[in-house]
Amino acid sequence: MSFRLLLVVLFGIGAAYLVLVAQIELDPWSAGDTINSRTLPQIYGVMLCLAVLAMALGGQNPQGSASGPAKRKVKRLAWLSALICAFIVSLLWLNLWIALACLLLGALWTMGEKRWSVICALSLGIPLAGFVLIEHVLLMTIPLS
Repeated sequence: MSFRLLLVVLFGIGAAYLVLVAQIELDPWSAGDTINSRTLPQIYGVMLCLAVLAMALGGQNPQGSASGPAKRKVKRLAWLSALICAFIVSLLWLNLWIALACLLLGALWTMGEKRWSVICALSLGIPLAGFVLIEHVLLMTIPLS
């Protein structure tokens, strides 16, 4: 029962995300373009909804068998969902790159990575590379207000 409830919640998050994406205002010069600032978020939202539907329709129900690994998968999925929600909320108070570092740290730990060298390298390296690439090489800013 909890697996199905988790799928419903994840699908709801994906649908709500798509509703929010539809509200992204486009600049007049990019409104007619096929690829604009809504494209990538729309792809993410649709992929999340499709993945949840595939899990629901594909018969992937770990609660059917009372095995320990199946329960761990549901627990990890719930933790990852909570991490994503915390990331979205933390964007209001933290910088994007700090929030991304925290999300990566939590996701790596949740997925079972225990080597601190790997966790630190990925949690700090990816946001730092994104910051340098987007804000210094491409000279773009990402407004979050």
